[in-house]
Amino acid sequence: REDEEARCVSWQPASARWSEQGCERLAGDLLSTTCGCHHLSSFAVLMATGDVEVGPVPAPMRFSGPGEGGSRGGALQESFALELVTYVGLSLSVLCLFLAIATFLLCRSLWNVSVALHLQLSICLFM
Repeated sequence: REDEEARCVSWQPASARWSEQGCERLAGDLLSTTCGCHHLSSFAVLMATGDVEVGPVPAPMRFSGPGEGGSRGGALQESFALELVTYVGLSLSVLCLFLAIATFLLCRSLWNVSVALHLQLSICLFM
């Protein structure tokens, strides 16, 4: 839209907000924007129809078990469920990766360049 303005910004962790300090818009049109920043950080292009005031970011939710109390009981149960799904998924992935490595090593009749590359990739992922 014509009333939108692209702003080149970087994340300032000390103030927990986006800042235009150290970044400038070098070029751009309605479809693209080129930014230049003078430091290493997290960068973004924000589209705004007017002045934007970005407030502090809420504290991250910590993972905890179901027996721990707190004012956010539903959030804690959700966090525990996400943590459980993460660990079960990770365990299954590692098990399948181990089985793939074992298959590549034990089935010498299938051995060729492609299998060798898959074996090396699997070992790298396992580490």
